[in-house]
Amino acid sequence: MKTLVAGIGSMILGDDGVGVQAAGRLRACFSFDQVDIIELGTAGLGLLDFSEGYARLIILDAIVTGAPPGTIYDLKGEEVTRTVHLGAGHEADLPTTLALGRNLLGALMPEDIVVVAVEAGNLTTFSECLTPEVEAAIPMVLARVKGLLEERES
Repeated sequence: MKTLVAGIGSMILGDDGVGVQAAGRLRACFSFDQVDIIELGTAGLGLLDFSEGYARLIILDAIVTGAPPGTIYDLKGEEVTRTVHLGAGHEADLPTTLALGRNLLGALMPEDIVVVAVEAGNLTTFSECLTPEVEAAIPMVLARVKGLLEERES
């Protein structure tokens, strides 16, 4: 199954860069057949340009829910489309982008979409560094993505 793993977020807004940093580390540590890993930054609607033609999309991003920083979420199906806490700093939030993709791309849009999100602690300070709690969550994010990829390969 052809899969795209996309790390999104701003690399200069502290914890918002967790998705991009996780995607870069994933690419450096793992290699899977039929899997492409990209770092999109704050692509917003640009995510649709890269998603076309994949059967599965795994998105890595920061989220704000009020939970302790570093908390990891696996969001699937309706959980992704109902949340308003993903992508607040991007040009279009993730649920809006995915809904637009389904309308515009139809069958070319990935049907299987999972978001692995990390609770952000600081999204307002200009910094290329993650807070310690979010930094500590990255190995667990990589393990979850690896598990998702292995589960689908078998």
